This record gives sequence, structure tokens and C-alpha cells, in this order.
Amino acid sequence: MPMRVTTYAYPWDLARLGVERIVRQMVGEGIDAIDLAATYHPIDSLSPRDGMRLFSNARGAVYFPARTERYGRIRPLTHSAEICAVWPEVAKHAGAVGLELNAWTITLFLPWIRDAHPDCARVLPGGDHSGSGVCPANADVQEFLATLCADVVEQFGVSLVRLESVMPLFDFDWLRSRVLFEIPPLARTLLNLCFCGACAARATAAGVDVERLRRVVNDAIAAEICGGQVGAGADRAATLAANRELRAFVTLYVQSSIELVRAIASRAKGIAGTTRISLNATTPYASLLGAAAEDELLAQLIGASDQIGLHPGNSASNRRVAGLAARATPRREVSALIPRVRIPGSAGPVAQTPVANSEQAAFQEAAELGVDEIALYNYALLRERDVPDFVSAVRRAFP
Repeated sequence: MPMRVTTYAYPWDLARLGVERIVRQMVGEGIDAIDLAATYHPIDSLSPRDGMRLFSNARGAVYFPARTERYGRIRPLTHSAEICAVWPEVAKHAGAVGLELNAWTITLFLPWIRDAHPDCARVLPGGDHSGSGVCPANADVQEFLATLCADVVEQFGVSLVRLESVMPLFDFDWLRSRVLFEIPPLARTLLNLCFCGACAARATAAGVDVERLRRVVNDAIAAEICGGQVGAGADRAATLAANRELRAFVTLYVQSSIELVRAIASRAKGIAGTTRISLNATTPYASLLGAAAEDELLAQLIGASDQIGLHPGNSASNRRVAGLAARATPRREVSALIPRVRIPGSAGPVAQTPVANSEQAAFQEAAELGVDEIALYNYALLRERDVPDFVSAVRRAFP
């Protein structure tokens, strides 16, 4: 069976370039499915197609015609009618030519929700609210995302809901941040934790003294960043890993993301039982939980989905989650995102690797991990000739 090839795409690019034209072009290039953004985070995107064009959105938005009357406290902030109209047009034309339609859905990096509902924001251990991220433990966030995914499935019959970022990661690298000191790995792991009202309530109900734990976490972060004592980090990590309250708090936090995925899957599959759920399966808590306990939580996260997505440059993590997906019952599909070019500003020797060599290495890893699908990032941000070149490279690598 030939390797499936999908491509990520933005509605604003299709609105400008013409939906029917691009859908037919994708099929002609050998693309099997389009991952069309249903929601998106802040972005400045530059497309070389039909003139150099910039699209900018400072706080993110919903990009399909969401039916607001179906939502609860969090109502979707939709973009312009012109761009939202791309979704029904893609559904119509894709269905006519056999191109599958997937809903690429950003989940927790939606600053507009944080702006409208500050209580939904993630709260760092020091008490500061994230400027961009919302928390999966918040009931209103869970309800909104489950309703949104059911809405897009019901309206457009999507084959797959591709969830991005269901597990919060330390997100201070967004929004033109200024960090002029090194954040050691343990401190970064602790900064992933959320102390919002929802997380605090869950932990309190489980018997955790949240304020005592917050002091422990903040003291450890400060010691990691400012302590300067050689060799103390390993001892500190071991002490934290033995802290039962911290382990319980971390476990509850990961479980909130698992609950979010299960809620989305339940609602989406309740509309159409054949709808599949895809997600990135990763957590940053092995140093606190231990590999075995973290794998158990990752297995639950993978079990809530139908497909896992792998990302370039994360070979160790990719092998780990692909192994868990292979051992799941039934086995979960594996999709690998492979960019055609390096992201501007990426650092290190990998950034200097020629495209052909980096693709060859990515294809080799995909073959070793039993990948079922290759996802191209991102259709209209590439030159026209880049897409057929990429698909041809996939066909050569997976004849």
C-alpha cells in the first residue's frame, strides 16, 4: 500500500488562491488529504504563491463558520466571513475529487480565550498568568474544545481531527519573549506546571497541600536558576521525584489532558463514529515521575486517540511514542510531520543540513518506526515546485 501523504494548509491562503483550483492541484500532485486549520494561534505567515503575501493575526482565531449558539461560556472568536467560507468550499470540492478533509485544531495555545476569560489561563508556579496558553483542566476549556470539534465534524464530515498541543509545555518562548538567562531542564519542567484555580481545586480534592507544594516548586526553580552549586541539580531532582504531593500533582495535570482528548473523541465520534482523532503524544515529566510512570500516562493519552503524530528533530521521543503506539490494542496509526525546508531562525548544525539530506534521514526514521502517513508542512508557504518535489521524494522512499 502506498504511503499516505497529507498536507497542512491555511484557510487564508486558499481564500486568496482559489479553493477549487488548489484542491484539484493537490490531487494532481498526489496529495491524499488536506489538514485544514480549524483554529490557529498567533501567526505571521509569508506565502510565495501568486506574489509574496503576508497574513498576520496577533491573538489567534477560529477559521470555520462555528455555530456560536451551540457553545457555552467560551464562544468562538471567528475570523472574517471570507476566510471562514473556505471550509464549506473545501468540503464540497474535496469530496468531489476524493481528497480527504482533516481538521487541524490548535487546542491550548489560543490567547483570545485567555483574553476573554483570564481564569482559563495557565498560571505559572510564581502566580503569573500565561499571556497565551489556557489550561486543559479548566472545565470551560474542555467543553469549548469538545463542542468545537463536534461542530466541525458535523458540518463538514471531516475524516480526522488533528489535535495540536493537548499537553501544555513551558510556553515562554512565544510572543517575542526576552529571557536573558539559562533555564535548566529541571526548572523548565517545573515551569510546565499550572497552578490555576482548576488545577488547585483538583489537587486539593486529592489531598495535596497546594500552597506548600507551590513553595517547594518555586524554591527548586530559584535554586536551579540562581543557586550555582555544581552537582546539586541531580540531588534536587531526586528529592522532588520522591515528593508524593508533587508526583500526585503532576499526574493530575497530565490526566487533565487525557480527559480533554477523551471528551473531544466522545463528542466527535458521537456525531460520526468513523471520525479519527490524532494528537502529539509527549510529556516532559520523566524526571519527576520516572520513565515507567510517564509511559503509563503516555499510553493512556495514546489510547484516547486513533493516531499519533511525530515531529522532526525529536528522535528519542518519536521512538518512544511509536513503540507505545505499536503496543496499543488495537495498534495506533503513526503520522510523521516532515517540513520541506528548515524553519528560519533554527539554530545548530541541523539547520544547515541540505533539504535532500534532512528529508532522507526523516524518511529513514519514518520507515524504521512503521509510519503510516507523511504530513507535509505547509502547502502554500512553499513554492509551487516544492510540493510535487516532496511527494516524488516520498514515493521514491516508499515505493
